Amino acid sequence: MDRTNLNTDVFARAAEAFMDLRGLAFTVEWRRFPWTPGAEVDRALVGPAYLGNVSIGLKNGFSWGYQDRDGTWRYVHRDRLHLLVDSVVEHRAGHAPPLPRRSDRRVGGEHRG
Repeated sequence: MDRTNLNTDVFARAAEAFMDLRGLAFTVEWRRFPWTPGAEVDRALVGPAYLGNVSIGLKNGFSWGYQDRDGTWRYVHRDRLHLLVDSVVEHRAGHAPPLPRRSDRRVGGEHRG
């Protein structure tokens, strides 16, 4: 069996789980992880800004790995997608830095609120 196709299916199922369980859209991109040798890259699920654009990788084909807000790596067994979704949301929700505050907008000398 081709490992690339197997991993693609795993990534598609994981992205689908995030959408089905929490309505969160993830993309599949290429990223480096601590377990990626040399200059190579691995497939990664990349989350929305709401989750701080978290990158989730598949370590050794066995466990999903991602960093929590403090930079600690967390791992969830590949087949436990509901736990992965809950864990990522719990540890990453709202992690994106706040948007800059809007200053008062003045158009033509008049204040618009």
